[in-house]
Parts: sequence; structure tokens; C-alpha cells
Amino acid sequence: SVQLTAVQDSCARTRSLCMNRPIASSLLLAVAVAVNHDCPHQANGCGGTAEERAEEARRRARLVSLDAPWNEVREAVVDACGLQVQQSTSHCFQDFNHVDCCTMDSTRQHETNEASRVAGMHAVNYLGSHIVDASISERGPGGSWCTCQISSPEDVCHRQFGARTAFKLVWCRGTGFAALLDDYANVLSHGKPTSARGEPPAMGGARAREQSWRVLDESKNASWASRWRAACDEVQYGAKAEAAEAEEHDEL
Repeated sequence: SVQLTAVQDSCARTRSLCMNRPIASSLLLAVAVAVNHDCPHQANGCGGTAEERAEEARRRARLVSLDAPWNEVREAVVDACGLQVQQSTSHCFQDFNHVDCCTMDSTRQHETNEASRVAGMHAVNYLGSHIVDASISERGPGGSWCTCQISSPEDVCHRQFGARTAFKLVWCRGTGFAALLDDYANVLSHGKPTSARGEPPAMGGARAREQSWRVLDESKNASWASRWRAACDEVQYGAKAEAAEAEEHDEL
């Protein structure tokens, strides 16, 4: 599909692992039958979340001004997530896909996609060494990474790491209007980044924004998709659309 091809192209540019080697454990899948639907395939729901680190990330996200030059905005968002601005994080929040700030417990940092099997992702998707290297340790126990939102909410953060996203960068309806939303689509910050060189983000511009929104708007989970739309309507147009209650998710 076009979406999957875009994921593979994006991963190739950022040296992410995007090969396909499906490995599954029937035992692990059996354990996943009665789980918290927020974090499918995780026996303890979203127990992989580094809570202290996530709260600090959200606190800092609220302080990020999105009405600023894009290069400054992106670096501020990377920092808010608890990541160092360096070569390994140069793709973070810079394309349509790597837009989730995931803060995971130290026991989950080296989890792979072998059991979670996030659709469209590398069958292994090992990120552990990158997480350890780039995470700012002073932000709390555990680590951070800008995980892929593909298949959201059945995505890397929720399924592979069993964690909630501390926040997500959303390009509302594919426009240049951006918002940082927590895992329940509460708005942490919003605005319209500027850029002297092309349209943000750097990897794809307008096309990347449209693809990024399509992942959310066309999500198979109707209640999550509705919540994302409502949040964007509220900040973009001042509409007070009624979002679903945090506890009420469609089954994944």
C-alpha cells in the first residue's frame, strides 16, 4: 500500500529496521486474550509506561511554543520528550510517522516487535540501544523514543513497549496547524510553525502532514479517531466537539 511504502521509505532514510521476519509466540498471544485494550498484547495493560518520565514530558510539552520556526519547534519537542538532539534523533518528529513520544519503563526498553507484531513495522524493530543512548537520564527512570504511529493506536508504543504515549505531534487535518496531544487527546500545546525553507516537517512537507493525519483519521479504532478529530477541531476552529471518555475505547 502507499502508506506501507511510505513507512518503508521513511525507515530507510532514518536507518530504522524495516525488514520483515515474522516471528510469533503462541504462548505470548494466548496471554494477551484478556488485556487492557489500551495496550493490546500486554498482559498488564500499559504497565510499561515510565510514569514519572511521561509526566515530565507532558509538563515540558505544555511549555513548547509551536508558533515559532520549525527547526526550533522540533528541537524543543525532541527535548520535551526526554531525548537528546543528536544524529540518532534527527528523524524524530520530522516525518509523517515518527511522531509519538513514548516513555517506557527500563524493563521494556529492549522489547522487540516479534510478539506484538505491529502492522507495517519491521518484525524485530529493535530500538533498545538507541533509546539508552539518546534518553536524558535526568528526566526520570526508563527511557524515551520517538516511535512510529503507524497502525495507531495499535502502534509501537502501545503494543511493542506496552506504554502510553506521553504525547503525540499531530498535524491537524493535514494542515500546517500542529498540536501536541496526550494519550487521551488532551491538548498540551498548539500553534502553526513557520519555516523559511519549504514546509514543515523537513522529511515530506505538506505530503508528510497529510499522510500523518491520514493514519489517525483512518484508524480502525473509531473512538480514538473521533477523539483526535475533536481535539483538532477545538484548537483549530474553537469547536467544543465532545470527545469520548478516556476509559471508553473500541476494542483493539
